[in-house]
Amino acid sequence: MARADDSGSKQVGGAEAAFEALAASPKLSELSRLTLATVVEAEKAPFADKAAYTDKVSELGLSHDDGETPFGNALFVLEHGPEDASQAMLAGALVAHAMAEAPPRGDDETRARAAVLLRLATRHGIDALPLLERALGDDAVPTFYAIADAVRRADAHEAGAISRAEAIVGAAALAGGAHADVLKLSSKLAGSLKDPLLVRVLSNASDEGSQPHGDRSRRIEGELTTPPRSVLRTVVLASTGALFALTALRALGALALVLRRPAEVVVTPKGIRLRAKTIVLGRTIREIDTQIERSALVRATREVRYPRAGLYAGLFALALGSYVGVSAFVDGARAASPSMLLTGLVVVALGIALDFALGAIRSGARGKCLVAFQPSRGSKVCLSGVDPKAADSALGLLRGA
Repeated sequence: MARADDSGSKQVGGAEAAFEALAASPKLSELSRLTLATVVEAEKAPFADKAAYTDKVSELGLSHDDGETPFGNALFVLEHGPEDASQAMLAGALVAHAMAEAPPRGDDETRARAAVLLRLATRHGIDALPLLERALGDDAVPTFYAIADAVRRADAHEAGAISRAEAIVGAAALAGGAHADVLKLSSKLAGSLKDPLLVRVLSNASDEGSQPHGDRSRRIEGELTTPPRSVLRTVVLASTGALFALTALRALGALALVLRRPAEVVVTPKGIRLRAKTIVLGRTIREIDTQIERSALVRATREVRYPRAGLYAGLFALALGSYVGVSAFVDGARAASPSMLLTGLVVVALGIALDFALGAIRSGARGKCLVAFQPSRGSKVCLSGVDPKAADSALGLLRGA
């Protein structure tokens, strides 16, 4: 089994957790629009126009309780500004959701939003940049291009350019990007700048960008599946007969509905991106597009095909041995035959021994495998039917990150 473990960076993982906490709020849309009006597109400096804030809260019908999260109260943060690290992460997540609620349209608006993001991160400690790809997906790329252009203009000391501090923050955001286009952009930008600090900030992305695309990202394809059951649960289900019923129902549903869940995971040193579809009767009824930052990824593992073949074979042998053995034991007791009694006991013992032996032996079969990614928060992501070489290559990239 290949494995890559990491407890995760609290700061980035915390930002991701704040983003997910807001995503679970029934008032997410209202909070995002409030953030958009009072922070992202505010005419005055953020948190300075109390009247505009109060009017917008009333217009959206929000109450204080609507803003409660594990990271603080979102309404308090939007009114007063963040007062500690947790509230700063919450503020960054609010801005990221606001970007997703109303993505920039056109070059001018994209440049304006990029300038706002850099200003918020530099002057107010509200950094939504690490969450930009999480919030917008591929639509974040134009904003990164606008950030790169702003950094280039600052390096050239052009009129109206952003400050050097904002340029450094922008360079750090580009260097932390996971999207292939952002990595290429960072590499190209690093080779054109003169400021040694900006070049140094971008150097990590530049090193990755100088390599072929296949050396800094891996793509694995398979079928999205439920996480494997624990051994204890499998044994209990098998012993009660529930395993057969559940498996039969799932197989029947898959055949009747022609259910498919094709998925792909793109792995980079920065994290993973999952794209998956649920297809029923040839029609796509659900699509998934989500990202997990490397720092928020607790564990990534892969198993060979039929990883628990020993367990299932052992259970089958135990069931068969018990049936034959107990039958012989009962017949022997009725016939008062010691030889039949001995035969029954031996068969039962052999079934138990075979169960132990097969359960302890790892399958050496080659073929497709299952790959699982466990984030610090949320459910495990599992892909079945993955090529083992592709899986090992992807996990190796994560281990080396």
